[in-house]
Amino acid sequence: MRTLYGLLAFLFLPSLAAAHDLWLEPGPAGYELRYGHAPGGHDGAATLTYDADFVQRALCRSETGQTQELPLKSGYPARFDAACAALWVEASSGVWTTTVQGTLNAPPDGLSGVVRAWRSIESTKRLAAWDEDLSAPLGDGLELVPLHNPFDLEPGRKLRLLVTLGGQPQPGASVAYGGELRGVSGADGQLNLRLREAGLQFITASIRLPAGEPGVNETIYATTLHFELE
Repeated sequence: MRTLYGLLAFLFLPSLAAAHDLWLEPGPAGYELRYGHAPGGHDGAATLTYDADFVQRALCRSETGQTQELPLKSGYPARFDAACAALWVEASSGVWTTTVQGTLNAPPDGLSGVVRAWRSIESTKRLAAWDEDLSAPLGDGLELVPLHNPFDLEPGRKLRLLVTLGGQPQPGASVAYGGELRGVSGADGQLNLRLREAGLQFITASIRLPAGEPGVNETIYATTLHFELE
């Protein structure tokens, strides 16, 4: 009989392997938003383009402790010209519908042979520095929140994480590290994750919830957390 962990791996690893990631790379005056297979997240890292309306919002926690919403600029890649201790960005490719003919990035209205439809909402957060207020979420989307300073850790040590949605602890989220499923958030939204090595730390979380909108079966939330560990 499979263990619970083995069953979860069986259910979620195929989708994790096929998923695309969001991440933030340092740019000339701040950060640039990338989408695709991130460094450290999958073998064969690569980037994809996205539409101008893909990015929904961006929140910056400044190095002096203020949180502000950043203006969104058109163009690819999206650029955020700010010095942020933490930068959280949310994006959405809208509704996807699977039909008997295939999967389309379109709502199910007017389509024939509909199997299921879902809304995709993604986010990413990059940490560049730490203050104690960052042990609480920046946004109200799906978010991975370190509960203590991750920059104090050495490779091999565990990081306590909180998964939040709507600013509240979110149980049942699948959490992966280095492209491998590492656990599921508990009833308190928390779990421990052992950091394997120095360099870029890339952690992802995802969850499927009922959509609550006509014709759309569920909302699939996905988020990433990344930071550099010396």
